[in-house]
Amino acid sequence: MKSKAFLAILIVFIMVNAGYSKTLKVRNLPIVVEARQLIYDKNKHTATYIGNVIVQHDNITITGDKLIIYFDKTGKLIEKIVMIGNVSLKSEQGNGRCERLEYFPAQEKIVLSGNAELKKGKNVIIGDRIVAFKNGDVTVEGIEQKVKTIIFPGEAVNATVK
Repeated sequence: MKSKAFLAILIVFIMVNAGYSKTLKVRNLPIVVEARQLIYDKNKHTATYIGNVIVQHDNITITGDKLIIYFDKTGKLIEKIVMIGNVSLKSEQGNGRCERLEYFPAQEKIVLSGNAELKKGKNVIIGDRIVAFKNGDVTVEGIEQKVKTIIFPGEAVNATVK
């Protein structure tokens, strides 16, 4: 299906799998996507959104140029969401920016890569790759650039630097 409407809006309800007993509240919340164009491929189990993409799920908002949602074979569960280009992230765990973001709803994990930056309060973490979990755990990797952390007294940062 191709939609060239000015603003395509799709609300995808996450179906709860019996194996997902923890954080049922988050898994039952919809993921809301807005974009200028939607291309759905039922054979590949993907939905691709292009142009001024905005994604909202629970307390997380992600914006960027292009979004690909990967569904499981049933088409009912989202396995992964990938946002590419000029990515911005806002959540309770912090705000961030990068060139590519991968969001794994079942694992409550976000991976930022390409000039990745994550802020929580005044504290800042910069690296090539940042892996952040909803519980606040963060891992930062410096592959091509050094990892940089700015820590203000009185504000804690949970980060493991590699």
